[in-house]
Amino acid sequence: MTDNRDNNPELTFSNDTVTNPSSGSDDSGIPRPPFQSVHRRNLNYIRDDAAQHKMHKVPEDALQKRNSDVYKSYASKAMQSYRGNMGKRNHHDWLSAVLPCYKWLRTYSWRDGLPKDLIAGLTVGVMVVPQSMSYARLAGLPVEYGLYSSLLPIYAYSLFGSSRQLAVGPVALVSLILSTELVHLLEKRGIHEGDPEYVEIYTTLAIQTAFLVGVAYIIMGLLRLGFVTVFLSHAVVSGFTTGAAVIIGMSQVKYIFGYDVERSDRLHVVLANIIDGLDQFNYKTFLMGMSSVVTLATLKHIGKTYPRFKWVRALGPLSVTAVTIAVTWIFSLQDHGIPIVGTIPKGIPSFTAGRWVPIDNLGEIMPTVISITVVGFMESIAIAKQLASKHKYELDSSTELIGLGMSNFAGAMFQSYPVTGSFSRSAVNNDSGAMSGISGMVTATMVLFVLLFLTPVFEKMPLSVLAAIVISGVLGLLDYPEAIYLWKVHKFDFFNWTLACTLTMFLGVEIGLAIAVVVSLLLVTYESAYPHTAVLGRLPGTTVYRNVKQYDDAETYDGIVMVRIDAPIYFANTQNVREKLAKYERRAEEELTARGEDPNIKYLILEMSPVSHVDTSALHILHDMNKTYKDRGIQLCFSNPSTRVMDVFLRSGLVDEVGREHIFVTIHDAISWCLQQQDEIAISTQNGDSEERDLENPSPLLLSDSESSAQFEDAVEDVSQSNAREPPTIN
Repeated sequence: MTDNRDNNPELTFSNDTVTNPSSGSDDSGIPRPPFQSVHRRNLNYIRDDAAQHKMHKVPEDALQKRNSDVYKSYASKAMQSYRGNMGKRNHHDWLSAVLPCYKWLRTYSWRDGLPKDLIAGLTVGVMVVPQSMSYARLAGLPVEYGLYSSLLPIYAYSLFGSSRQLAVGPVALVSLILSTELVHLLEKRGIHEGDPEYVEIYTTLAIQTAFLVGVAYIIMGLLRLGFVTVFLSHAVVSGFTTGAAVIIGMSQVKYIFGYDVERSDRLHVVLANIIDGLDQFNYKTFLMGMSSVVTLATLKHIGKTYPRFKWVRALGPLSVTAVTIAVTWIFSLQDHGIPIVGTIPKGIPSFTAGRWVPIDNLGEIMPTVISITVVGFMESIAIAKQLASKHKYELDSSTELIGLGMSNFAGAMFQSYPVTGSFSRSAVNNDSGAMSGISGMVTATMVLFVLLFLTPVFEKMPLSVLAAIVISGVLGLLDYPEAIYLWKVHKFDFFNWTLACTLTMFLGVEIGLAIAVVVSLLLVTYESAYPHTAVLGRLPGTTVYRNVKQYDDAETYDGIVMVRIDAPIYFANTQNVREKLAKYERRAEEELTARGEDPNIKYLILEMSPVSHVDTSALHILHDMNKTYKDRGIQLCFSNPSTRVMDVFLRSGLVDEVGREHIFVTIHDAISWCLQQQDEIAISTQNGDSEERDLENPSPLLLSDSESSAQFEDAVEDVSQSNAREPPTIN
């Protein structure tokens, strides 16, 4: 801002005004001015300067310069920027770009950070071992695949991931999607569970899916497509997650009830299958499973409610696992009708990169890859950004994509299925004091120790306890508080939440996810195709113009319609904008007619400050509107268009058609100009009418004394009546 106070002697203050804090007089008896801070000087200056109400013009020189720059190649601009950035980078920047862990390792405090990371890593490791085995069962894989997916992927993410607290590994939602899609895919090929080749083909498809998901993440990260998830409405995503959580929980009921239930991702089908097999109900597995669920839920509640006992939440899964394994081993429960995990291979996973190709029917597996990629990144980036904000460091979405991609890519080399960030384990990792990716390395090392030495112990784990861990984990995904909040705040979003949740439960996860994405895109399209617009009025005593629906005392003026368009104008919403302008014009005419005033609108002022973009479709509409308005005697005016919009107006010739004098910096300038024009027309019309009356009625000097006296008395009476009337009101 240019300070013009030096040119105004009335607003110039000496330094004594600021430096002398007291008023009164000095030794010479000369009174000192009262203390005024620099902020008071600025305030006084703004008040006096704004009182002048100067009318400014759009700076044409800047517009012409901008207009010439537009034709410069965007590719050359991008290349210059790229070269400039490359030249500014040193070896530290390059190493941080390749290995994001280098960025935090440079400033890592080993004395303060390492103990915290060790505690956090061990805490999450205690939690991830039983959880990963449970989620592997949910994914339709042997339990050891859950442990394998918590080994190399965690090491890889610690090196390439950008979040320092995110806990990567198997999660319930991705496991459910993988299981649902691969079972459908194999059924299409005529391969069913129980066939000799089923396990081999199923595990190969799971590894290939992890490989393709990793490649997809890496490509998206290199293309900087981390913004894509912003198009997914939170309400729709929450509804989909809740519906999927219900399906996940119901899929584990068969382990709690103790009999086999045919797999399905549709709630009504699962319920029917459960009811059909109730005659096989096993009360022993039910008691063990439900007691485990209640215990886990109680420990989780204690850990979340009482900060002193937050460590209880992490120890819950391992505590329940240890107790039930001990009880099973002591009393040989496997011999009394309680199924257990069984054999778990000891040792590190085998190298499986050779199973990546060939990929039979790539087109059939790609929908699964896309679904897992979208859901996995959405779940991961949500918790990662929240943790980054809490710890005050920046998180780049595209770098996060590469980190997740490398995690899945490395995991696919060693018998892993797709992984992503876990809500529950990330929360525990953060609460336990994790400071860096070292906590993840500690977790992975603990999993490696279990694979090398403790797999025989987990072979005694009851399947009902695995199911209880899954059910306990997905209870946090039941986002019913969000539904209650949406019902109170935004009924339309509540409808979208209910739609996504219901369709996911009754039509399946794949269709539910597809509908969730479609509904989100439709919401984006709807909001842009039907933008918010407002008729403006002046707030009394100010030069501020606001929505007349929001401010009842906002003043409008006869013959003038002021409208604000709160969105870019492009092909999808041009017709809607035009219809709204016509509606506002008709409404103003009806109000004038009802008051007996001239119903003709003379000026339509468009407040363009919220309009960031105007495309060619909008330009055609604006050209057409301007021509139509001129034919009807209405002048179109623009207020405060951005530089980008003015560039388009200039190049299209719209500025010349509308007239440069009809484009204003502020809406107050526009309304002042329009009222002045109307005043001049009214004066001109009044003078013309007076001349006609003078010709029709002779001068009183030519009349007789009695006629002149009568006309004088009539005039006096008219003036008296006019003074007795109430002053005119402003609409």
